[in-house]
Amino acid sequence: MKQLKLAFVLAALMSMVGLQAFADWDYSTTVQIDHLYYYLDKDNQQAQVTSMADGKYAGDIVISSSITHEAKTYSVTSIGFGAFRGCSGLTSVTIPHSVTSIGDYAFESCSGLTSVTIPNSVTSIGSGAFEGCSDLTSITIPNSVTSIGFGAFSDTSWYNDQPDGVVYAGLNVYKYKGTMPINTSITIKHGTVSISPQAFDNCSGLTSITIPNSVTSIGWWAFEGCTGLTSVTIPNSVTSIGNVAFKNCSSLTSVTIPNSVTSIGNSTFNGCSGLNSMKVESGNTKYDSRDNCNAIIETAINTLVSGCKNTVIPNSVTSIDYYAFCDCSGLTFITIPNSVTSIGFGAFEGCTGLTSVTIPNSVTSIGDYAFSDCYGLESLTIGSGVTSYGNSAFQYCTKLTSVTVLNSTPVAISQNVFTSRKKATLYIPKGSKDAYEAANIWKEFKEIIEIDITGIDQIMSNGKNNATIFTLDGKRINKPQKGINIIGGKKVVVK
Repeated sequence: MKQLKLAFVLAALMSMVGLQAFADWDYSTTVQIDHLYYYLDKDNQQAQVTSMADGKYAGDIVISSSITHEAKTYSVTSIGFGAFRGCSGLTSVTIPHSVTSIGDYAFESCSGLTSVTIPNSVTSIGSGAFEGCSDLTSITIPNSVTSIGFGAFSDTSWYNDQPDGVVYAGLNVYKYKGTMPINTSITIKHGTVSISPQAFDNCSGLTSITIPNSVTSIGWWAFEGCTGLTSVTIPNSVTSIGNVAFKNCSSLTSVTIPNSVTSIGNSTFNGCSGLNSMKVESGNTKYDSRDNCNAIIETAINTLVSGCKNTVIPNSVTSIDYYAFCDCSGLTFITIPNSVTSIGFGAFEGCTGLTSVTIPNSVTSIGDYAFSDCYGLESLTIGSGVTSYGNSAFQYCTKLTSVTVLNSTPVAISQNVFTSRKKATLYIPKGSKDAYEAANIWKEFKEIIEIDITGIDQIMSNGKNNATIFTLDGKRINKPQKGINIIGGKKVVVK
């Protein structure tokens, strides 16, 4: 594992358990009405069932559809995070039709609970909501439920009694139960609306999956670690693909993403080392740019593009977020548009196939480990706008021999930003050599050379380039020559 990847996992978990916090609940005060405690949303006059201030609920609980507090009536719309958690003495619960969501771990470890009927007003059931309800043998899940969190029914008699294979909870794929045989093909039944988090995680025997066009969402970690999966077609009913959904699907070679998708989470295709083609249907310009292979989508879509091998980030993207292309070892070329202002934590970490990178002037910050372990990186151009270099940003870029910095004023950096600096040449704007030779860390480069950057678009460390090449006087040549060339319509200095 790369450094601090655990921080991402912890952040992801914290964001999931905090989903209940999006409503405007007053968490500073609980009110007791009869036998239950509530948080209130006074602006919207809603109430959320919460845990007892001291002690545990027990017996048969009937939740009212509304409560009155200080002469105001509040509709009870949700059962909050851990509201009945650990209430082993709870024997039954009646949920009213006013409730639309059951929060994370709401009934976790309610070992005495034997049956639950969820009304058709409920649309979401949180992670671990009924986990550990060991005597829960009967649960009614209506078709209104379109979102079920990971582990919602883990260690319940209901789940344990299900046969091995795909387990459905209402209209949702909840989980694949048991050990999947090798070379398994699965067709999800029509009418299914969601694939829940971790539904098929680490099912290495899965080689193909058919997703019907009734599915609207694919959850977190849904296919993470499905190393036998070779291709996926996502139907045009899907609007969201969760974080880490296809991470480490190392045999995945092609993906089709429809123009219905408007949200793709972090690290969705991270570690998909075999991915070499992605078909994107015409019209989709709404992709989240944070993920491995997501940012390849351009406005002129409707084409088959080379997944992670030649990547052009569309100019609608303003940031490349954490672990965006992490471990995309097949990535050999990246074009970053001048709309991008920040490159996040570990964004290109472990992209061992990259040989040259140009960071445009629009970028102001390069995150920690952004290009760490890019062992093949030979040349680097950093625009004049960068004012912040994260720790270990270019750590272990062992082949890096050419670094061009277009900022005439050296920015303070730590020692581990350029760990190969003592064997690399630093090119800086004319007139700034004295400043760089006096600056900590920068002065430790093997050699510091001033260049005239006026009208120069790029510095190349060698003559490798497939674009059309001309001399300054307009003569076409087969390969770049030392000095200034016109390559792809841009002035380029070749050393």
